[in-house]
Amino acid sequence: MKHADIKYTNQRVEILDFLGDFQGHPTVEDVYEGVRQKLTRISKATVYNNLKFLAEKGLIKEVNVKGVSRFESNLMPHHHTICIKCGEIKDYESEQLSDLTMEVAENIDDFTIRSADVNFLGVCKKCMEE
Repeated sequence: MKHADIKYTNQRVEILDFLGDFQGHPTVEDVYEGVRQKLTRISKATVYNNLKFLAEKGLIKEVNVKGVSRFESNLMPHHHTICIKCGEIKDYESEQLSDLTMEVAENIDDFTIRSADVNFLGVCKKCMEE
């Protein structure tokens, strides 16, 4: 956080620790429940505001699926597969796709692209088997 010139707070450290340990893309509710195990007096609003702040500062990433914000600490260029039935989100890494999206983004006039992500919507293997 010092590199991003962000004030060091207990809440932010616990949120970042939780996201670093979490396997997946938790919702605000998931983060709140997890962080509340250590910081019993934290409010959901505090968690929400800090998640938004940390995402804005580039320390975490927000992924919006069907109007629901989910968060992750994986800042390496990657994409997502999203199941339209169960909502499962998985990281999908493809250097070729990342290069292609940035190449396309560079051709957009009057706009500076910071990152480009692709979300693949479909049905996961588990849902197809059901």
